[in-house]
Amino acid sequence: MLAIRGRIVPLSADRAVTPGELDGFVGTVWIGDDGMVSAVTRGRTATPAGFEAARVVDVGSSLVFPGLIDLHNHLAYNTLPLWTDPNRPADKPFLHHNTWPGARTYAADVTWPAYTFITASPEELLAYAETRAIVGGTTTIQGSPPKNRPRDGWVVRNAEDEKWGGRDANLVYASTLTLKPAGLADKAVRMRHGSSFIYHCSEGQAGTVVAQEFHDAQAAGCLQERFIAVHCNAVAPKAFSTWRKHGAVVWSPFSNMWLYGSTTNVPAAMEAGQTVCLGSDWGPSGTRSVLGELKVARLVSDDHGWGLSDSDLVRMVTSNPGDVLARSWKRQVGRLQPGSDGDVLVIRATRRADPFHALVNARERNVDLVVIGGRAQYGTPALMAAAGSTVTTALTVDGEARAMLLPRPDDPASPWEWHDVMARLEKVRSDPKRAIERGRLKQDAAMAAAYLARSRNGGGSWSSTSRPSASPPPTPLRLALDMPTGLAPLGGLPKTLTEIVVPPLAGLSHDREFLNSIVGRGYHRGLLDDLAGFYR
Repeated sequence: MLAIRGRIVPLSADRAVTPGELDGFVGTVWIGDDGMVSAVTRGRTATPAGFEAARVVDVGSSLVFPGLIDLHNHLAYNTLPLWTDPNRPADKPFLHHNTWPGARTYAADVTWPAYTFITASPEELLAYAETRAIVGGTTTIQGSPPKNRPRDGWVVRNAEDEKWGGRDANLVYASTLTLKPAGLADKAVRMRHGSSFIYHCSEGQAGTVVAQEFHDAQAAGCLQERFIAVHCNAVAPKAFSTWRKHGAVVWSPFSNMWLYGSTTNVPAAMEAGQTVCLGSDWGPSGTRSVLGELKVARLVSDDHGWGLSDSDLVRMVTSNPGDVLARSWKRQVGRLQPGSDGDVLVIRATRRADPFHALVNARERNVDLVVIGGRAQYGTPALMAAAGSTVTTALTVDGEARAMLLPRPDDPASPWEWHDVMARLEKVRSDPKRAIERGRLKQDAAMAAAYLARSRNGGGSWSSTSRPSASPPPTPLRLALDMPTGLAPLGGLPKTLTEIVVPPLAGLSHDREFLNSIVGRGYHRGLLDDLAGFYR
C-alpha cells in the first residue's frame, strides 16, 4: 500500500469533489495492494481503514496529478533528432503524409537508423524510448512498435498491450497505414464489440486528398465512440459534426506545424463533441514527451486565438484520454478517484502556484515522482526511497539526479544500469553494419534452436512436462517499424549497409540541443521557436 500526500489535483468525475477543489486541495491519495486508488482524503490526518501500515510519501506543497497519457507516438524512432529535408524549398510545406516519405533524405535519416536499433538492440531501444516518456511524467503511451512477443517489465503502460489481468482479447488496435474499405469495416465490427481503434486519419493540409480518409472511415461505419482519430488536420470543420457517436481526436501540434505549417481545427472538433487528446508523435517531427507537447499546444492556441485554458490542455493528457481508453478498458486512468488506477505524477511547485499553469510550464526537472499501478517507478532518489523503491538505476535528467525502476530483460529481479543501456546503443551506433549483421545472426540462430526443439518434441509446441530436464530456448525480441520506409533499393535499406549513418542519440529532455535545432527549420514560420521560452 502506498499513500501520496500533497496538493491533490484529482481531475475527478466524483461529484463529492467541489468545483473549488478541482483546482487542488491538501490531501492524500491512498493506493491499495491491487494498484488501485482506494480513497482520496482531505487534510493531513485522515487515514482510511486498512491503511494504517501504508507507506506515506509527503511531497509538501508539490502538486499531485494523475499520470500523463500520450495517445500518439512511435517509440521505435525516438532516438532520432528532428528531421527536415534540406532539398525542399522553405516556402513549400509538405502537403500530407504521403509526400514526406518520398523526400530524398528521409530513408537515410530516419528509416535506416531506426532499423539499426530495432535489429541490433531492441530491448535497449525500448528502454530508452520509454525512459524518455516517463522522464516527462508519462504513465501510459501509445505506439510501441510491432513485436513478436509481449515484453515483460515495461517502464510505462502501452495502450495496445495493456490487457488488465491477463485477458487474451486485444482491447486497443492501431494502424498507421491507410486502410482499405474491408480493413476499416473489420475495425468497425471490432469497435462495436468493445475494442478501440487508433487510426492515423487525414494527416496533412486542409483541402488535400487525404481529407477523404475521414469520409472513408465514416462510410465503413468507423465513426463510433471507440474510434480514436489521430491528426485529422485535413478534415473540414463541418465534417466533425458527422461523427454522431462522439469519439476522440488526438492532436499533435508540433508535428503538424513542423511538417505542414498548419494543424488540427481543435475548436471545431470540441464544438462537435469530440474528446481532444494530445500526442507527442515521434522523434523526427515531435516533442520529447507530452510534457513538451503541452507547451506547444499553449503556443498554438494563443497564436490562433482559440482561448484554450491551461485546464483544457492538462485534461488533454489526463482525464480526456483516460476516459477514452476506459471505453474499452473498463478501467479508469487519468483521474485520481476511488476505483481508478494508481497512476500518479508529482510536480514540484510552490504553495501558491496555479496547478494547471504549473503543469503546462513544468520542465523535466520538476517531475519529482511517477507512480504506476501503485508502484513508484521514477523520481528523485529521496522520494523513490520513501515510496519503497530502492533497487533502482541512477540517471541524470535536466541536470538533476533521478532514480528509476528498470529491470534487466534477462533478469527482471535485477536493475538494469542506465550506463549499460547507453553503452549498448552507442556501440550499435558506432558500427551499424556490424550490429545489424550480428543482430540478424542472433535472431536466425534463436529461430533455428526453437525449430530444433519443436522437432525433438514431436513437432508440437515446447512442453516442459515432456522434457523436464530442459528449458525452452529463449525467444529474442524482434521489432518492426510502423512508419513508411521511404525510397530505398531494398526493403527500406541500402544495398550496402556501410551507407548507414546513425546520428547521436537524442536527449531525454527538451535540452538546448533540441531547442536550437528548431530554429530556421520546419514550416512553422517561427512559431515553435518560442518553445525555448518555457525552458529558460
